[in-house]
Amino acid sequence: MIAGMTYYQILWYFVIYSFGGWCVEVIFHAITVGKVINRGFLCGPACPVYGFGAISVFAVIYSVLPDVVHYPVEKLTGGNDIVGILLVFVCGVVFATLIELAAGWLLDIAFHARWWDYSNEPFNFRGYICLRFSLIWGLVCLLVVRIIHPVVENCFLLTMPEKIGQPILGALFITYAADFIVTVMIVAGLNKKLKELDEVQRRMSVLSDNLSEKLATGTMSAQKTIEEQRVQATLAKYEARDAVGRKKTELQAKTDAMKKRQREMQAQAEAVKQKIMSGSFFGTRRILEAFPDMKHRDYEGALENIRKGMQ
Repeated sequence: MIAGMTYYQILWYFVIYSFGGWCVEVIFHAITVGKVINRGFLCGPACPVYGFGAISVFAVIYSVLPDVVHYPVEKLTGGNDIVGILLVFVCGVVFATLIELAAGWLLDIAFHARWWDYSNEPFNFRGYICLRFSLIWGLVCLLVVRIIHPVVENCFLLTMPEKIGQPILGALFITYAADFIVTVMIVAGLNKKLKELDEVQRRMSVLSDNLSEKLATGTMSAQKTIEEQRVQATLAKYEARDAVGRKKTELQAKTDAMKKRQREMQAQAEAVKQKIMSGSFFGTRRILEAFPDMKHRDYEGALENIRKGMQ
């Protein structure tokens, strides 16, 4: 047992609240954005950060405040349990925020990307956490601990025999493990594609600069040739016209070649973007839609280009 919970209970709490957190994320996103998106890091219907957060809060409360968890519902509505309510709220704020901070930092370290960003929120810490959502987590934990969790314990876990629950848990965690591996491969592929797109965009930028320079210098050179030949126009009218013509022809050939190369690079960039935007449920597009505020440490320009194509 850990903090008054058996391993069997802990695993089920993780499954239940990971799924519950996923449902909350989907509903919240549907209300605020008006679009149903498969939220969360994993492809399946689970947000593990919610499972870890719930278990950490339960562990503290079961260890320090065991009487706060099991209570008559009328206490909450009758105002006779203010201290217990505040303690649960504070535990939720502290531990849920720590879990969110740890998850954001680890994902940033592992994948060089910030999956959510609170930089525009007041009282944020490096964009990983902010005061507003910390308070929301406290209210959510209060609701879970005082209302939802007793129902989960009494109406679900106590009515399911362990000989049935254990195989189900085994199948679920095998699925989670496979999902995690697939998701990591997808994110690694996304980073690879972003790197490829970033390199193409950089070459296109260099080519565009060169093209502009060639056009400018070529035009000035042609103009200079015209001025020089104009002085001698009376003596060598046709020769001057031929010299200017050759200059323009050379410039046009170089310009056409550079424009052709630019079109090829644009086609290559579009092909990479199409690969990234494929797979609305399991692929990289699902990841980008699930985390619309993601910021990449290395390829933010390429990522921003992809987002424009998704709008």
